[in-house]
Amino acid sequence: MRWIAIISLISLSYGTITWTDKTPLPQPLAGSACAVINDTIYVIGGRDSQGNRYPTNYIYDPSTDSWSRRKDMPTPRAHIGAAVVNDKIYVIGGWVGSKASGVVEVYDPVMDNWQTCTPMPTPRYAYGIAVYNNRIYVFGGMNMGGQVFDVVEEYDPVTDSWSTKSPMPTQRMGPGCAVLKGRIYLFGGSTAIGSGATTICESYDPATDTWQSEPNMATRRYALAGFTYDNQIYALGGYDYWTYHTTVEVFDGNSWSYKSSMQHAPQSIAVALINNRVHVIGGWNNGALNYNEEGTIQIGVEEAAERIEVRVGPNPFHHQVAINLTGVGPLEIKIYDASGRLVRRLYQGVAPASISWDGRSDAGEPLPSGVYLLMIEGDGELRSEVLNLIR
Repeated sequence: MRWIAIISLISLSYGTITWTDKTPLPQPLAGSACAVINDTIYVIGGRDSQGNRYPTNYIYDPSTDSWSRRKDMPTPRAHIGAAVVNDKIYVIGGWVGSKASGVVEVYDPVMDNWQTCTPMPTPRYAYGIAVYNNRIYVFGGMNMGGQVFDVVEEYDPVTDSWSTKSPMPTQRMGPGCAVLKGRIYLFGGSTAIGSGATTICESYDPATDTWQSEPNMATRRYALAGFTYDNQIYALGGYDYWTYHTTVEVFDGNSWSYKSSMQHAPQSIAVALINNRVHVIGGWNNGALNYNEEGTIQIGVEEAAERIEVRVGPNPFHHQVAINLTGVGPLEIKIYDASGRLVRRLYQGVAPASISWDGRSDAGEPLPSGVYLLMIEGDGELRSEVLNLIR
């Protein structure tokens, strides 16, 4: 066996997230709308484990770590989004009764009352939602008939009117959505009901009503959440029809990377950002949840020495080489040949205690004898080791 000792001079880097549990949501809810006004978090509507939909309007005060309740919205519903324009909260569409709805209701926190607005033209739920220049954009979604939409509609709160925009290149429900540098990004989601979780990322320019492709996420997931902090997009949680995810990916405008994973693994979560603290509230994991997990995004850098060890062996090897890891989080492991060609994507996800490579390509073909490069990438670091395969 051979040990590789890698010293990291930065153990707590900018963008690292520290997670902790706070006072839970008063009741388990999934698919709630979420909004922030004056550093107060509003969690509106949602469903329980039996599928009952609620009109609840809970508010959370992070300064006292306490919950209270305000006037319920008129229509009980779930799998909805909220948008804040001029300090009012617009809650749009959703799963209502036995069908998808286009209902639009607006809440005034000062007056503690609700008003009904012009309905959204396309009834739907599990969509992406964003605000840009005080206009609300709704992307994709689905209905109870199993139809997944590529529809994009814009709402103007001043005129209380809707207009249709250029459709998404990729139809999907449950995408993450966030605004970055004048563009609205849609990432992940599912292209079909019951399958089709995707990593696709596309961005929309509201000024020109046009779309373009962007680098894809690493993790397939739908019913995830997204937000923007310090010119980066964060994608959290979600489900790929097999696994509920704790992972957090960050997009800087050029590429995606992993950050510190959450403690819990939910989909259909309510997410709110206040300064450098994000709250992940409620959600679903084989039932509705009431977690209130707070993540503090580090805004400085601490110097430290952290020893990360990677053990590989035997090396040279004939049939199989073992790779043992300690001290690392989410990562990706790849194998390249001597020409720099990627021959095997060996692993992606939270670091396992050990993994092995059998000298085969992604297609399952035995590779010839030669020198290969093991690359381990995670948490902004790149580790490498030469492997010698002898047949």
